[in-house]
Amino acid sequence: MAASGHPHLNIQIRHEKRGTSEWCSRNQNLGNWGGAIVAIHQTTRRLFDEGVAAYVKNELKTSIRLFTRALKNDSKFELAYVSRGAAYLKLKKSKKAIADFNRAINLYPRYARAFHLRGLAYEKMGDTARAYQDFDRALEIDPDYGPAYHSRNSLISEGAQADFSLEELDIINHLMAMRISHLDENAESDELAA
Repeated sequence: MAASGHPHLNIQIRHEKRGTSEWCSRNQNLGNWGGAIVAIHQTTRRLFDEGVAAYVKNELKTSIRLFTRALKNDSKFELAYVSRGAAYLKLKKSKKAIADFNRAINLYPRYARAFHLRGLAYEKMGDTARAYQDFDRALEIDPDYGPAYHSRNSLISEGAQADFSLEELDIINHLMAMRISHLDENAESDELAA
């Protein structure tokens, strides 16, 4: 884990000293740089959190700007790429969304949500074959990821893969039943603990 405590932080800091550039990364002895890295991490996190708040308020252009600023501080922050991609997707800028989802997947190839969202972008572009592949990949990574089943079933319902429609609905129903059962068990545990 980085000195900042953030596993995704991989920042390099340039320090001018006697006309030369010195680079300090999390993999080197941080010495006096530790405080600077923590400050940059805090700024990155604040920008990201503000971007999420703007996204929730449907201020999509503001959220994109904030996620972009966060990514300037940490170019390996895959959640910021996925979040910015989601904002692009809502703005119907599918190509930009796909580029961000690709970056997130390159950084973290087992990110089911990134595959799912990229599949949605492909679907919006009319590329149902790629969309279906991405929904499948999301489910290979996380077989309990319900939104990917729903999206894949939507493609199936539209005729892209009609042979699997009933099977998909059965899986979605099974997952929902498991989730409801799990919530009921947690509620009972909470009541017993109280």
